[in-house]
Amino acid sequence: MTDESLGFFLRPRIADFLKNYPEISLEISTDLRLIDIVDEGFDAGVRLGELVTQGMISVPVSPDIQFAVVGSPTYFKSHDVPKIPARLQEQNCIGVRLPTHGKIYPWRFRQKGKDLKFQPVGQFVCNNVFGARDACLDGIGLAYIPKIVAEEHIQNGKLISVLEPFCPTHLGFHLFYPRHHRHSMPLSLFVEEMKVK
Repeated sequence: MTDESLGFFLRPRIADFLKNYPEISLEISTDLRLIDIVDEGFDAGVRLGELVTQGMISVPVSPDIQFAVVGSPTYFKSHDVPKIPARLQEQNCIGVRLPTHGKIYPWRFRQKGKDLKFQPVGQFVCNNVFGARDACLDGIGLAYIPKIVAEEHIQNGKLISVLEPFCPTHLGFHLFYPRHHRHSMPLSLFVEEMKVK
């Protein structure tokens, strides 16, 4: 699996799967790198849909993911609330450097029917969305993260979501596996239980 945010979607289904099929053993390894699952000896992997390797069978296991730009009330006491993506250049933007790319993940927006990319610049970079969220909670800056990761804090007022009309929805998580694994009974059962119904 690629990220702790998968737990929001798969954890309950994994528990049910293991109860329903006590004869099947499951091993899960979480890694943010884009590994070759065949070379590494895995039957399947889970990634955001846009990162699934071509030629693999791919099955959605989560809804599409809404992204959000968030910051804390403390941060906004000393910084203007950006009204359009271009105003992010004036902000302290928290970067997320994913091992999948080696670069800081660009923030993506949609404005007037056009896709925009913004390369965040700021004082703080981390390697996952939870670190970015926590840095926001500490008032360090703004982060671009899956809204589900920040939802509880948005609801309780510890984080404020901005630029909502411009934030796109990305393809959700997909379980993927090579075509030659298609007829493995344990894998077929697992795919059936995990897929979005």
